Amino acid sequence: MSYYLTSDRVKLNYHVYGNGRPIVLVTGFGGYQEIWTKQVSYLLNMGYQVITYDHRNMGESEKTLNGHTLQRLTDDLIGLAKFLNISHATFIAHSMGGSVLYDLIKTKPNLVDLACIVDQTPYMLNTKDWHFGFMNYTLENYKEQSKIIPEVHETFHGLDTEVFNELNLVKTKYPFDRQSNMDLLQEHIKQDWRNIIITTTQKIVVFAAKKSPYYNYQFAEWMAKHNSRIEYAVLDDCGHDIMAEVPRRFNQLLRHFLLKNRYLPE
Repeated sequence: MSYYLTSDRVKLNYHVYGNGRPIVLVTGFGGYQEIWTKQVSYLLNMGYQVITYDHRNMGESEKTLNGHTLQRLTDDLIGLAKFLNISHATFIAHSMGGSVLYDLIKTKPNLVDLACIVDQTPYMLNTKDWHFGFMNYTLENYKEQSKIIPEVHETFHGLDTEVFNELNLVKTKYPFDRQSNMDLLQEHIKQDWRNIIITTTQKIVVFAAKKSPYYNYQFAEWMAKHNSRIEYAVLDDCGHDIMAEVPRRFNQLLRHFLLKNRYLPE
């Protein structure tokens, strides 16, 4: 078990697997690094080095009262990369982790060779001109709505059995406290990354789920339409946790985009 001490002295649990060109896997809100179990083994077999970690106040990382902002999570990720002597890498992020990547592209773009976003819209509040927000959230209702755990199935067919078993072990040992992260969730919800998407010169790949209970999958098409550096794939027959529900299909698509964008194993 390894820990990185952040600049404000919070211990983040992380794992480094293998050698080669680095790929960093970033979890979402309330996530655990074990959600990437099937990607770790697959990418290792391809010849990459793989890094996973838990955000502060989540998983095996230190529980904190402060620092619950996307910028702080982004700074934590930048610090971890520096600590591991990573000057640039591919980053793959799920859900709120995608917003961390949007912020990373804004804050330190040279660190990002390729950003892969898994089911995370660039703006979570619906308006009369924007229909790709989170469920029915609007500027007027999100503070109250976010206090209620959505009564939906996050997946369409359930998680892969191996991933499910790995997650159950850590969830039992390190339960997630939604209430203590409510400040982070509400800040995450109101962030608008659309201008970053439109103006960035970084390469981005978006994976969207047709059966996601949270997002209209067409947000990925909107992103690609507004920036020629962005590619996307829509996966049928799966929900929000794409990489953990249909890992074989996700991994094959990931391989395709990594090689297409010339992020090759050493």
